[in-house]
Amino acid sequence: MTMDEGTLDEASGRNDRARREACRILGIDEDADERAVKKAYRRACLKYHPDANPGDEEAHGRFLLVQCAYELLTKGTICDLLLEEMKSEVPAAAGDKYNRDNQWGFFMWWRDQFFDEPVD
Repeated sequence: MTMDEGTLDEASGRNDRARREACRILGIDEDADERAVKKAYRRACLKYHPDANPGDEEAHGRFLLVQCAYELLTKGTICDLLLEEMKSEVPAAAGDKYNRDNQWGFFMWWRDQFFDEPVD
């Protein structure tokens, strides 16, 4: 079975978004090395582990997301829980003027982060 160009682009975009989401969950930069990923994973596990948060279902859900994020960044495996998190995420935060879910919106946001004056 072969993938057509549209399907391949769609899968590639999904994988890029999943990687960005995994980095956001672990609180690391997208260019973080393996050591930084492991350190962030351990820190997040301690913070959200069910034993440290008895009865807190939200913490348990975050713990599972942390595990999914780590697996994606270390093994390249995207879990369904991470995909669901991406679907439920609001594309642009309230008060945010750019939708960073697409390449153009992300570029415009990035440009504002690094340049003082907006380019018209």
